[in-house]
Amino acid sequence: MSRARGSGLVELLAGTALGLIVLGALTGAVATGARVLAVAAGRGELEDIAHIAVECLTFDVRRAGYDPAGGGVVAVTEAFGDRVTLSADLDGDGAVAPDSEETVAYVCAGGQLSRIVGRQSMPVADGVSACRLRYLDASGASLAVPPTGLAATDRTRIRAIALDLTVSAPGLAMPTSRTTLVSLRTPP
Repeated sequence: MSRARGSGLVELLAGTALGLIVLGALTGAVATGARVLAVAAGRGELEDIAHIAVECLTFDVRRAGYDPAGGGVVAVTEAFGDRVTLSADLDGDGAVAPDSEETVAYVCAGGQLSRIVGRQSMPVADGVSACRLRYLDASGASLAVPPTGLAATDRTRIRAIALDLTVSAPGLAMPTSRTTLVSLRTPP
């Protein structure tokens, strides 16, 4: 007797089922990899947002009080727990122009940290879940900030500004936090 060559219907169905199982497993692995990649990209974006916010504040705090004409520029003109206004005589004309980059404010409100230059507000960080500004004197001690903000005499004691920032995004379990402490370039 001779054996029949070829595949029967049972073998064909078994092979198809096995192929579908392998294809399903591969699809699941690729989908998991894509989700991991998306989370890593989101985490990287949060890290970038927090880093840019810290760098912007650092840049402006370090030049606050710049006064080449010796006109008595006040470095910190407003100091609250959620906002600060900085001044510098960048063009050396002896005066600070309120509608130019010589007056810069940072405001924590509405889930954003915004940089306000003159009358133009630019969001530096979105998705802000916590934002606090602190002010330190020459000894490194924190100045207590009342709800009405620091008085003019207390603002002259500021030697450093600290920012505590937490940024979060939908779909990410862990927020990103940054704390920075920046010394004023020149004493107020």
